[in-house]
Amino acid sequence: MDASSHKAQNDTVSSRSRLIIGLIVLSLLLVLGLAWQAQKAMTTHLKTATNVLRDYGTLVADEYVRRAMGDIGYYGYYTYITLLREQASRASGFPFEIGEPAMDSPAARAGRLVQYVFFYDAENEEMNFAGEAKSASASHLTSLAEEFLRGPLPDAGFAIKHVIINGAGHTFVVSRGDDERRAFGFEVDRQELGTWLRQSFERDSLLPQALGGGAITNEYVYLRFADSSDSVLFETTSRYDQDLRISKSIQDEYNGVFSEHNVAASIDPAIAGSLVIGGLPRSRLPLLIAVLIMTVGLLVAAIRQLQRERAVTNMRTNFVSEVSHELRTPLTQIRMFAETLLFDRVRSSDERRRALEIINREVQRLIHLVENVLQFSNGRSKKRELQTTQQSLRPIIERVVDEFRPLSGQERANIVCHFAANATADVDADAIRQILMNLLDNAVKYGPGTQTICIEVTQRPGWIRLIVADEGPGIPPDDRERIWSGYYRLDRERKSAIAGTGIGLAVVRELAALHGGRTWVESNNGSGARFIVEFPAATQPLSGDPE
Repeated sequence: MDASSHKAQNDTVSSRSRLIIGLIVLSLLLVLGLAWQAQKAMTTHLKTATNVLRDYGTLVADEYVRRAMGDIGYYGYYTYITLLREQASRASGFPFEIGEPAMDSPAARAGRLVQYVFFYDAENEEMNFAGEAKSASASHLTSLAEEFLRGPLPDAGFAIKHVIINGAGHTFVVSRGDDERRAFGFEVDRQELGTWLRQSFERDSLLPQALGGGAITNEYVYLRFADSSDSVLFETTSRYDQDLRISKSIQDEYNGVFSEHNVAASIDPAIAGSLVIGGLPRSRLPLLIAVLIMTVGLLVAAIRQLQRERAVTNMRTNFVSEVSHELRTPLTQIRMFAETLLFDRVRSSDERRRALEIINREVQRLIHLVENVLQFSNGRSKKRELQTTQQSLRPIIERVVDEFRPLSGQERANIVCHFAANATADVDADAIRQILMNLLDNAVKYGPGTQTICIEVTQRPGWIRLIVADEGPGIPPDDRERIWSGYYRLDRERKSAIAGTGIGLAVVRELAALHGGRTWVESNNGSGARFIVEFPAATQPLSGDPE
């Protein structure tokens, strides 16, 4: 393959790789766009559903405040302060006696909200109490009563004052009779107030019965009620989502029953599906991120695969080039000496014999090369079937050495053999021949001009080793495993003029593996390499095996 053809093939592979990578990148961009659209749609849906649920939370808070104001303001504060005003109008003195209302009457029930009753005489600047009064609130209560007496009487007939004393909230209900110099009222019992707030919550569902077919009860409602000091008067134990929670301050409604109090409400996300079509959408962000990661991973894998494919293509191209080079040399020799014989250009019988020997040697070299190529190709496409028989390795090796000597040239290499006694194994003779021919060819090809190649067969329990040791440059430690893969050649060999296909050792390892063996290489005492092929030994040695 010439340089222009090689360049054209590389350009074709590069264009194809760029096209595939471009398509994959476009796919990634498409996935990114779809993921962004999906996330945007999910965010919009979530925002809409959240706003709807927050609106329901606002509805719950407003309904609860309206209900609690009616219960506590009318049935509590108004009922009891009206009782006091009636008793004040009938009393002849001040402070007046507080009569006990009938049991289970509205006034008796309202009386549970009263912690104590106070009486203030502005003319004598005297404060009196009926019940257990807190000394800490006495001075504040005096100021509050004087302020109340200075103003006009509210339309409701009483005023509700919320004050903070020493960081704690207090609620006072104040009124007066016909005498504008005397005020009376009571402080609200906060514990009992919490009880009333709970009863207002538990009485009926705060959401319309039409929602969810009446199945949505207050069990799915979170509610928190606090005074102006943020002291919690009532709070449910229902779960809630912070994003769904609404909080609002209560204004001066219904004579200021809950003026400056705060109410917070939220709907349990578990019933979102009954209030909003589709409920609260779950975040698809983890899934989208996983899809993006997978897409990027596929892109990286595709790029790496294309790089590997390009590397394999380059190796195959180089392999074809190397094989062509190796074929050209023996074919040129064969043609040249065949023409010499054909046109009778030999001057003696010795020259004729030498020409025939060269032709025979180059033909054997071609046969050896073709066998390697076929074995390597068949090994990649299908598993070779071995014809194994139990036999001694010595005659096989000696026959291979005799066949190889013409290929190596007597002046280049001296081959010596050492055999262990009874070295027998279940082997395919042709496969052993190909293994040894490849190892010898490498030893001669990369070794010095004159060297001794040692073939040794050793035996250890259960195994037989075939060792070929040369006196060449050796194999660097970092390359001792990679040389057994296909198309691989050392840098020093690629830069030299020595031809090679890079498949000989791959064929050796493959044939050894088919025998159930293994291969490796090590240093030959610092001067050369020892290639070792290990086979399972035969269970019983052959009788009469030569020593």
